Amino acid sequence: MNSKPRRVRLDLAYDGTGFAGWQKQPGQRTVQGLLEAELTRVSGGDPVHVRGAGRTDAGVHARCQVADCEVNGRMDDDDLAHALRSVLPDDLRPLGVRTVPDDFHARRSALFKTYRYHLDLSLSGDPFVGRYALHHPWELDFEQIRRGLALLPGKRDWSGFTASACEIENRVRTLEEARLDLPQPGTAFLTFRADGFLTYMVRNLVGTLIEIGRGRMAAERISQILETADRGLAGPTAAARGLSLQRVTYGSEGA
Repeated sequence: MNSKPRRVRLDLAYDGTGFAGWQKQPGQRTVQGLLEAELTRVSGGDPVHVRGAGRTDAGVHARCQVADCEVNGRMDDDDLAHALRSVLPDDLRPLGVRTVPDDFHARRSALFKTYRYHLDLSLSGDPFVGRYALHHPWELDFEQIRRGLALLPGKRDWSGFTASACEIENRVRTLEEARLDLPQPGTAFLTFRADGFLTYMVRNLVGTLIEIGRGRMAAERISQILETADRGLAGPTAAARGLSLQRVTYGSEGA
């Protein structure tokens, strides 16, 4: 096998419960930190730096996160995938590994990211989804939630729905889709697709929509928050456990 370095795309799934988020932090168990350590080990000790499509918060899950890194050529894609499956823990699984062009960048090459928030609306709470859903046993007005969702899509400044600790100056993002699905009694999904998201943005949107569904806010509050960029007008930040990164969409260079 040619030892020339190459760039690979990693498709990953993880249960975020036991992670302090994606981003590497000293003394913390993070997805990026664990990936880099194990990739460095299976690559024979050559340091590996991993770039993710997005920085999921502590406790947030991923059905399909995408990352990229440069590795040596000692193993082909299948061998590298097998090695990672052997060394990574049960709560972080590699779905696939494939060589991509050198200019592929997991974050910058992404066209859209799709997040889904899971609400468990059952009276007692389903123990089989407790790690992955927010239990909300109170009645919600789904028609009002849909009215609020209809006000969201578009290219906007999302300062009113981000965290005060957000360090990103340009807070304009294009939200392509915001929808509510009720697949079965006791279950609701809120799905958001955009070209990018800010810190706590989805969780703040969900917290606000829940307040609207409970009749504590009018759906029109959404427009007011967007116009004023006043985080104080929005609802509370919904719990991390209900949120998962479902998909990262790329063009042909990342397919």
